[in-house]
Amino acid sequence: MILKPHQLMVSGRFLPLFITQFLGAFNDNLFRSALIMLITFRLADQVGVSSAVLNNLAIGLFILPYFLFSALAGQLADKYEKTGQIVWIKIWEIVLATAGAIGFYYEILPLLMAVLAGLGLQSTFFGPIKYSIMPDLVDRPNLLSANALVEAGTFIAILLGTIVGGLVVLSDGGIMSIAGLTISIAVIGTLSGSKVVKTGRADPDLIISRNIFQSTGRLLKRAWADPVTRRTIIGISWIWTLGSIYLTQIPVMARDILYGDETVVTAILAIYSVGIGAGSIFASKILKGDISARLATPALLGLALVGGLLFVLLQLPGIPPENGDFHTFSSFLSKPLYWCILLVLCATSILGGMVIVPLYTILQDKSERHTRSQIIASNNIINSGFMFTGAVIAAGLLAAGLQTQDLFLVVGVFNLLIILAVKPLTKLLS
Repeated sequence: MILKPHQLMVSGRFLPLFITQFLGAFNDNLFRSALIMLITFRLADQVGVSSAVLNNLAIGLFILPYFLFSALAGQLADKYEKTGQIVWIKIWEIVLATAGAIGFYYEILPLLMAVLAGLGLQSTFFGPIKYSIMPDLVDRPNLLSANALVEAGTFIAILLGTIVGGLVVLSDGGIMSIAGLTISIAVIGTLSGSKVVKTGRADPDLIISRNIFQSTGRLLKRAWADPVTRRTIIGISWIWTLGSIYLTQIPVMARDILYGDETVVTAILAIYSVGIGAGSIFASKILKGDISARLATPALLGLALVGGLLFVLLQLPGIPPENGDFHTFSSFLSKPLYWCILLVLCATSILGGMVIVPLYTILQDKSERHTRSQIIASNNIINSGFMFTGAVIAAGLLAAGLQTQDLFLVVGVFNLLIILAVKPLTKLLS
């Protein structure tokens, strides 16, 4: 029986996992945002290093564990019982949150950086469990809806964590508030994680490889050999890359092209994040439980079109404003052209959600139970590689003289190339 989203949300088999992953995503981004704000406005001057360098180092430290330990994480998730692993991972989060509280209070930058890397490690081990356990917790007709709720929840948690961390840390008493909040959320996440239904061991006889580089290579080779897995991972990785480029460039666009203040930046990021959640739910409603890739091609084509449209809109007269005055969000909304830009950005995120949710569901459904966590882990490795490569290419294009609006056009064109990889999925799955 296909459950409605609200019925699935209150299901005892799904709700504990949803709460656990939501709080984990919130806490990661709360800590990361607070740290970046603290570096930018205080710690960089204290240590005499550029805030841009330190912020990029922070992001790199968070991502690095995905490259190094995803293969091990996938093997452990397949070999051992997942609920027990979730609890230990969340206990590790409590330890990290406590260390982070000390780092924030005494403003110890090396400790804060180490905690951020630890949170990246925690996410590396939780990711394969989160996605591989879902087919065991919900019936196949509800798997698409479950993924839609998880993706929507993840992006809303990322948004809320980023906003709260950035706003609170530099306020009066902000350090103590961040410290108390991260520890409290880690404790609640541990309690909810302990309530996740036990599903047994997927492959208890699996031999864990001690060579992380060798096991990573084998894992990627296995995932790449299967055409459905390969094409699905390419599609997922591209949407994550597209999203990371947009989220990086939106503050620049809002400030330097649209002349918006911090309220405009926050509002656009909020609209973009909510759009991804809306697109995730739309995909679930349109497909009605059907595990299919038929939405991917039209949605990617739509992404190409809206990328071109955004490029055109940002070239029109009135952008940037002739008087050079900065807008608050209320004055921003008084201009019809800016409404069009907001709608296009929202359409971009909605279409991204409509691509990624069916593809994640395909990856889960077509993976064998005893290797599902490892396939998810390989997806995480390739996702990270795509996003890193995308960031390097985007930085190179901007350094070569392209403008932000030009980059949106380039990204839009790339969607057409991804269609070539994803379109055959419909036939392969039939």
